[in-house]
Amino acid sequence: MWNEAYDWSQQGDEWSDAWGGVSYQWWVTLFSRIQGYVPAGRILEIAPGYGRWTHYLRDLCDELVAVDIAETAIAHCRERFAGDTHVSFHVNDGTSLAIAGDRSVDLIFSFDSLVHAERDVIAGYLTEFARVLAADGVAFIHHSNIGAYEPEAYDPHNIHWRATTVSAEIVERLARAAGLRCVSQETVAWGNETILNDCFSVITRAGSRWDRENDVAANLDFSRHEIAASQRISTLYPRARPSLAFGAQQRAGTADGHAAALELAAAGDAAAARALLQDAVRGQVDPEALNDLAVLAHRCGDGDAAQALLQALVHLHPDHAGARENLAGLLDAGG
Repeated sequence: MWNEAYDWSQQGDEWSDAWGGVSYQWWVTLFSRIQGYVPAGRILEIAPGYGRWTHYLRDLCDELVAVDIAETAIAHCRERFAGDTHVSFHVNDGTSLAIAGDRSVDLIFSFDSLVHAERDVIAGYLTEFARVLAADGVAFIHHSNIGAYEPEAYDPHNIHWRATTVSAEIVERLARAAGLRCVSQETVAWGNETILNDCFSVITRAGSRWDRENDVAANLDFSRHEIAASQRISTLYPRARPSLAFGAQQRAGTADGHAAALELAAAGDAAAARALLQDAVRGQVDPEALNDLAVLAHRCGDGDAAQALLQALVHLHPDHAGARENLAGLLDAGG
């Protein structure tokens, strides 16, 4: 279905229409639930599709690894996020995470995909979670809860393709059998107001800093309150620009580079420390913003500040033609 038959002309964004768009669904429903687990060193995303959530996750980690059974989805994501060197995409078999090493993942994330996966698939992934999660790693997964109901309790033709052999209780048992712990499970009425057909489970290692007794909550108001509120907000305010990014990965990289540079300086290698720190700062500075700031400084009559900003920008980004031209014009005017 997802590799060949489905029309991805809207890149999967159509599944966020009920919220008023992808950005509203992310901030209202997703980020509010995972905010305490990010930023994370390494995130592994299961079934990214065409990158609806990858767009946000990439700014919340040092490294993002995504796996999907659909080759076309992986090919699209590789093209869409080609400029993100800390992000990689891999085709998997739909039940295992061979790309990830033992205890190497800080956050496993999957949303709006594993709801279609039956018990055998969930069991396979949970076994892998037990292998790849770091000591304090967590998994946030969205899965079916239809298995909690007898077949006569729901319309089999209107359950959004939810897996019928999976429930919150089954996932909790499978996790425990794998040496993991469910620490929260929120069952939600997805697209209806009477059946708790979905579940958001947070899973961690037994003994991790997140380990606790499982807190299970039933949210029958999910669609009529949360989704409806998001839809209403979306009619009042514009959607986020597609280019919006928060740069958590860049900030983390700069902090790491700074620390490493200080270690080199303490060891007596000032030249290497300077080069390393300059590379770290270069990755953090937005050259367009700095160039615009220099132009504004000049317009405000502060030629010295404009010149200093442009000289720093040209030094950090010698290939920035606009900055070179502005600096040359400023120097000629001053001469």
